[in-house]
Amino acid sequence: MTFWKSSIFKYLIAIFIVWGAVFFDSISSTVAIWIRSETFTHCFIILPICIYLIKLKWTKLNNATLQPSYISLIFVVGTIFVWLFGSMAQVLVIEQLASFAMLPMMIWCVMGNQVARILLFTSFFWLFSVPAGEFLIPQLQELTADITVFAIQLTGIPVFREGLYIAIPGGLFEVAVACSGIRYLIASFTLGTLFAYLNYNGLKKRLIFILFSIFLPLLANGIRAYGIVMIAHLSDMKYATGVDHLIYGWLFFGLVILIMFTVGGRWADPLPKTEKLENEAGPDYPVSSIIKPVVALVFILGVSIGYKSAFENPVSPVNPDFAASFNLDETSNTATWLPIFHNPTSVYRGTNRDVEFFIAYYNANIQGQELINGRNKLYNIEKWSIVSEDRNPTYRSMQIIDNYGNKRLLSYTYVTPWRVTHKSLEIKLVQAIQALFGQAQNGYLIMLSVPDDKNEKTKQVLENMSQQIFNDELQSLLNESKTE
Repeated sequence: MTFWKSSIFKYLIAIFIVWGAVFFDSISSTVAIWIRSETFTHCFIILPICIYLIKLKWTKLNNATLQPSYISLIFVVGTIFVWLFGSMAQVLVIEQLASFAMLPMMIWCVMGNQVARILLFTSFFWLFSVPAGEFLIPQLQELTADITVFAIQLTGIPVFREGLYIAIPGGLFEVAVACSGIRYLIASFTLGTLFAYLNYNGLKKRLIFILFSIFLPLLANGIRAYGIVMIAHLSDMKYATGVDHLIYGWLFFGLVILIMFTVGGRWADPLPKTEKLENEAGPDYPVSSIIKPVVALVFILGVSIGYKSAFENPVSPVNPDFAASFNLDETSNTATWLPIFHNPTSVYRGTNRDVEFFIAYYNANIQGQELINGRNKLYNIEKWSIVSEDRNPTYRSMQIIDNYGNKRLLSYTYVTPWRVTHKSLEIKLVQAIQALFGQAQNGYLIMLSVPDDKNEKTKQVLENMSQQIFNDELQSLLNESKTE
């Protein structure tokens, strides 16, 4: 074949190269996650699949009329604004989603509506390259625990659940992050979407199968967790309590995917007839026909990158003395519950009237040094899980438990110059707006904690302290104690 002589092919390659050069940093951070996280290893095959999908449409694509779309510039500007929003506010998933969405937008702008329509599904599937979905892990853990406990109760085995810990007469189990089923869900959704597109012609059938590909792994993961508990129970805890239960999980998932494809294949539509390609090179479209949209794209991208370089990553000169502000006494206690916040500017620990304080302060919002980040944890999730929570207007209270049955009460909030709230999404949004205005996004987490020894006096001390501290002028500390 001589498809590389086609104008369409040359322009697709050129746009891809330009896109890769402009958004190199965003793409690099995306690939780094693919390498680091097993949850997103499948993202490496998205590009080859997209190339295959383009090949399937090559006859129509090669004979399409290339006519630049200027209306698409509205969406290009919107997408680049979202990219700026995510990049400057260090919201990595938004930055990556916008950067990968820019490739189809650039193709639409330069090559026109007809090409964009032919590549519509390929453009949508391309977005599966973005590593997103891990925010669902806590909800998936809860769902898995619910299904597991329900199934155990149906079996007739006595079961007690507290948080993510499930106890039966034979032993204690935890629904850990690896047991949430997030890998199964994302992989099933990706494969299910591709299967639906390739095997069904109607939108209704495609959507039904995609929903099926989401529901099935959720149910199957709960059944898998129940099966692991039963194997461990029936074997007196000899099997399915270590690495082997992860192996069982992947074998089980392979069986689930086989069932999903087998069921879906029963209603598959006949394959469309292969169209003959009369002219492999296709119509000739000179470079002059795309000069105007290319100039418009260069201008938009250049202004955006220039603005980002000029205003990103400002650092606040504020350096609060939290120990003095909250009258903290030093503590040498090595607690296992402590929050895990990465690369803070400063950390303060201490006690005030038997209440433990933990404060993590950030004087900027730079990649890897963020107050709100998915890697930051309010407690050590490897050793503790949440039992209950109570949300107040400005702070949130939680009860957590470890696998030894020890419990703690926590109260916390986030403080920024613009907002005080326990809602991380609100804080991230506020910081994003600050970033777009070129302002420093400094702020801190303040957490109070006491052991839950079923002593009402202890609980009352924490509650009184929380109401006193969290209703105080916490933001004033971010405007004081500026360093010279």
